[in-house]
Amino acid sequence: MVYKHLGQRIREERTKYRLTQEQLAEAAQVNESYVGQVERGEKNPSLETVVNIASSLGVTVDYLLQEEVNVEPNSLINELVSIAKNKEPEELRLMLNIWRMISEYSSKLKKK
Repeated sequence: MVYKHLGQRIREERTKYRLTQEQLAEAAQVNESYVGQVERGEKNPSLETVVNIASSLGVTVDYLLQEEVNVEPNSLINELVSIAKNKEPEELRLMLNIWRMISEYSSKLKKK
């Protein structure tokens, strides 16, 4: 396991959701400077910390730990489910509508 990849993935997810290191640290119950060290690959977090960080980011542990860009379809589906968990019905409807529009657009592109 290359911890630098884990740190990069954590940073990507954190910035994607516009969270500061301080906000992530608070949610994951770790020190803010520790989050920075993990993101830079300087510290190797415990499994418990990885679970807390993944939960705080709304992603799965396997998503954070994977090193390859090529992802299995089931892993992507699991990621979508993970993102959708604990959302209000209105948010879920919006997500579903967006996914449908993307799917329809993608199908049209394939037919060309």
